[in-house]
Amino acid sequence: MRTLLLIALLGLVHGQFSPEPERLVSYARDLGDSRGHYSFAYETAGGIIQQETGSRKYAGTEDEAQLIQGSVQYNAPDGTPISISWTADEFGTQVAGSHLPTPPPIPPEIQRALEWLAKQPTTPEPIEKDNPTQNAVPRDNRPQRFFSNKRN
Repeated sequence: MRTLLLIALLGLVHGQFSPEPERLVSYARDLGDSRGHYSFAYETAGGIIQQETGSRKYAGTEDEAQLIQGSVQYNAPDGTPISISWTADEFGTQVAGSHLPTPPPIPPEIQRALEWLAKQPTTPEPIEKDNPTQNAVPRDNRPQRFFSNKRN
């Protein structure tokens, strides 16, 4: 009896963690060139749709950078449609999706205070000729000694 229960449990665990791979309905790819241009797209029988493209921004200039844009759509286990899009470039990665958490709204009191601060004139802090680092922490003239963690 224990053996039968163990076999049934192993079969359940194996089926849960090793599902059949999704069958591809469509697939396209273009490996482009060695300069970072590429694209791919696929769709599975389970409704997963993904596409991504890569290209060069500012090609041939000092500011040349890789640009990657893509998206994926699928249904969560509870049936909620999930859609994610992303862009990655010299400024980092920006991901967008309606299911991603967002920060709470700024309370009206804080928003009013921020607007009030933005309207205030800015005045540069005067620098005295006698004391150019007046706001800096005073430093004694003793030499600084830094110790490393290495043993000699």
